[in-house]
This record gives sequence, C-alpha cells and structure tokens, in this order.
Amino acid sequence: MQRIDVTLAGLRDLQHRIDQKQLEDGDWPLVSALVSKLIARTEARQERMIAKIQSSTAADSAVAANTAVDTELPNQDGLANPTPVESAAAAAGSGGTGAITPSAATGQPAKEKSKGHGRNGAKAYANATHVLHSLAAGVIGMMCAACGFARMSRYREKIVIRVVGQPLFRAVLHHFEQAYCRNCGEIVRALDPNSVLEGIGSSYVTYDWSACAMLIVMHYFGGAPFKRIESLHAGWGIPISDANQWRVVNASDDFLLPLYKALERYALHKAINFRIDDTGSMVIMLRRQIQDEVAALKAMGESTRDVRTGINATGVYWETPDGPVILFFTGRHHAGEIIDQLLQHRQTSAAKLPKVTDGASKNFDHEHAEKLIEATCNAHAFLKFEAIKDKYPDEYAVAGRIYKAVFDFDDEARNLGLSPEDRMHYHRKQSLPLMKELKAMAEEKIASKRVEPSSLLWEPLSFVVNQWERLTRFCEVPSVPLDTNLVEQTLIMPVRYLAGSFNYRTIDGATVGDHFMSLIATARANGVEPVAYLTECLRCHEDLAQRPDYYLPWAYRARLEAAAPRGDPAFEDSG
Repeated sequence: MQRIDVTLAGLRDLQHRIDQKQLEDGDWPLVSALVSKLIARTEARQERMIAKIQSSTAADSAVAANTAVDTELPNQDGLANPTPVESAAAAAGSGGTGAITPSAATGQPAKEKSKGHGRNGAKAYANATHVLHSLAAGVIGMMCAACGFARMSRYREKIVIRVVGQPLFRAVLHHFEQAYCRNCGEIVRALDPNSVLEGIGSSYVTYDWSACAMLIVMHYFGGAPFKRIESLHAGWGIPISDANQWRVVNASDDFLLPLYKALERYALHKAINFRIDDTGSMVIMLRRQIQDEVAALKAMGESTRDVRTGINATGVYWETPDGPVILFFTGRHHAGEIIDQLLQHRQTSAAKLPKVTDGASKNFDHEHAEKLIEATCNAHAFLKFEAIKDKYPDEYAVAGRIYKAVFDFDDEARNLGLSPEDRMHYHRKQSLPLMKELKAMAEEKIASKRVEPSSLLWEPLSFVVNQWERLTRFCEVPSVPLDTNLVEQTLIMPVRYLAGSFNYRTIDGATVGDHFMSLIATARANGVEPVAYLTECLRCHEDLAQRPDYYLPWAYRARLEAAAPRGDPAFEDSG
C-alpha cells in the first residue's frame, strides 16, 4: 500500500471538502488510500473470525470423536443411561406426551393454581393494630329475629381493614416536671422511663430505633433525598432537618457495620455462585478529583487517555445455602476489580466459584482468575439479537426460539427440584444441541462472508462465537446461572437513588449508602421486611456487635416464623 504523507490539519480540511462535496483532484489518492486501509482492516477482522470458527469446528469434531463411545455406554440392563429428568418422566407412565412437568417427578396429579380474589388478605397487614368489636351479650344463642325458627350460633369474624394517613415519623413530646434549688442550683427532674432516651440523638431530641430504620429505608431504598424529606415533614408539623437526618444514618451505620461485615464474610466463604454488573453513579468529591487530574495533565501537555473518568455502582448477587446476599460498591472501579478485592480474602483451598457477568473484557481481567469459573450472561446474547430484530427478523426468530426453549428447560429443572449436577446433565442433553444450532447459524453466516464486520448483525453473531465456551458453561459446570437478571434487578436501587437524590457528596456518604443498600436488598431478597429488621438490629446493637451471625436475615426470619401463631383462620382472608 502506498504511503501518503498528510498532517492532521490536512485530514480535517479533506473532511470539510467531503462534507461540502467539493473534492479536488489531489484529494482522490488520499481518499483511495483511506478506503483501501478500511477494506484491509475489515477483511482482517473477517478472516480472523473465520479462522477462529474453523479452529473451533476442528476441536469440536475431535472432542465428539473421543466422547462418542462414552455417551453410548449401556447400563446393566443393556440400555443407555437415562438423565434424571427422563427418569422422572418415566415414573409418570408412558401414556403421556413426553412433556416434563413437576408432577411427573412425584407421580401426583398437577394442581392448578387458584386465581384468587385479587386483594390482600388481613394476614398481609402484619403490623396493623387489632380492635375487637363484640356482639351484645346474649346474641349468641338467642332466637333468630329474621326467621324466628333457629338459634344464632358463633360464625367466623368479619374483618374490615381501615387505612389511616399519617406522617412517616411521629413525634412525642415528653414533659418532665422539675424542681430548682435557689441556694445551690440543684435541679431535680421527674424520673423518666428508659425508653424515652432509646435511639440516636441528644437529651433534647432522640430518634427512636424505628425512626432510624424508617429514614434509612426511605432514603436509600425509596430514593427520597434528605432535603425532600425535610420539606415533606415540615408540612406535617414535625421538623427533621437534612443535617440531622445525615447524623442519624451515619451513626446507624456505625452500629450496623458488624452486620454488614458478617454478611460480606458469609457471602465470600459460603457462596455457590455469584452474578455481578455495573451501573453509573455520581460522587461529587470523586468527580472533582477526576477533573483536577485531567486539568493537571493538560497543563503539563500530557495525554489524558489513561485517566479513569467513570464512577460506577457495582452490584454483586451471591447465592448461598441459606439465601441470597446482595452487596453494593460505589467508586472509581469496575466489576472485575471489586471481585479481586473480595477474592483475596477467600480461602485458597475453597472450590472454584462460578461467576456470571456480561461480555465486557474488563469483567474478565482478574488477578485471582484461578479462583473463578467464568460464564457469560445468555440474556445479554439474546438482547443483541433483539436490538436488530426489525432489520434481521429471521435471525432474531431463530435466537428467540432457541433461548425460549433453553430458559424453559431451566424453569423445568428448578420446578423438578433437580440437584446442581442433575440440572447440568439435563441442560447438556436438552439445551446444548439448541445452543449448538445457534452457533452453527452464526458460524455459517460469518464463514460464508454473507455478514461483514460493518453489518449490524455482526455483533450478535460474533458475540456468540467469541463467548461460546462461557455462554454454554451452564452445560459443563454445576450451579452456573444462565444470566445476570437477578443482579440487574437489584441495580435498580442505586439507579433510583441517583434519579432521586442525584449524587453522593463524599466517598464516606457513598460507603454508608452501599452498606444500607446491601442490608435492605439482602433482607428483601430473603423475604424479610427491612424496616422491622433494621429496627431490631439497631435496638440490639450491643448484642449484634458480639454475635452478628445471629442477626443475619435468614436467622432473623427463622425466629419470626418460630414465634408466629399458626393455624389462625381469622387472618387468612379479609372477609
């Protein structure tokens, strides 16, 4: 290729003439060189992908040849070994259509779920006050006034639920009578119950533990800014300044820090797998720090390309034997770096931990990669096809059909209660052939050069080819999730906070927010009401500091279930 000497200013002048459609005779050699370079780069990308496909095809053929005999080994009866799901289906009899349902595993007829009446029963109002309205004396047992024949007998209660508006926080003013000695200045005050001073604050204003928990949930889960809560409560005649609100949540974080550390420690050492992803965030102190770094480099005439300008909120969804744990981290980092910070505390003798994330290369760059089994989110792969469905409906239809079946198989495995190993074998038989069909379509279109790197279809097809081993890891390793949907759903909390409160002011503020979002999200994921949970943890903060594991969400839930009354029909329906 002929080398053409041209300056950046010359290229910008050329761009201007192209925009104005006023090319000169001397411009055509340069245009030709630029187009030739673009063609060469496109051809190189295409050839690299074709070579990768050919290499992968040869490797797959060799593996298939080596394993063909193993997959056909007979059992003692001379038949091929059935999968766990086939065994479950066989137990249901041979007269069916072959569809696998939860009832097939148990041999019991499937029960249709009742549609319900579309309203909450009285049992859902767990924290409501109960008021009993009794019949007049003698009504039970008296002659019926309507028919005059039978006597009145006891019938089930009628429950009417009355919802009353009130402020988020209720203030109680305690008036203490005092006596004063004019001689020495001694002041004697009426004795006060200990509950008056329980909570966070001073001898003038004290915020009860329940108020602290409510404020934490409203701000970090509801996304309501401190200033908005202050204005809202001023209308109710209960002033709560934004400065006082920050002091309350900051002090609460000190009390609950042992619980957060216990949660993080439990997730790291007990996790079965985890999902991780990032979303954008804003910390004013970090933004100013970034701007100062960029300005300093520009002043020295140096490049600013290596300055990390992104501020992320990273969410990690851990699956553990007792329940999910959700942790958040905000700062100048990406998901891969957060995992490295955590994995350095994981035992070296522990088994490798399956991790699922999107296909971004930064999420697979680890110092502790030997402790992980990497997998890629299949939902991200499908969304790439969905993004171009208007221009490429046929390819989208193929991907949609395949992924619908794969996710349906995963639901069936969950409904059947299959173990992680049995689920893996089930997917290997049912889902892997479908995934291979998707890969074959991608490889054929790329290898035949019917799709070029400049095409919109190139991205989803090349994603399937490049990420193939990670996309199908759920067929090779037990407990590997199909997607990152659960962590994507939890990231709504920092997104909602950013939309409502706009930013954190300091790094300390972001850290406090991460702690509380982690506690709230984990409580909700384990079926625990967060206000009551945080109230209990704050009230027992001294005991919590000594044995934080006793206050983990699943332990708290177990105590509630053990203490709850059972079999009371009055709370099954609102009547």
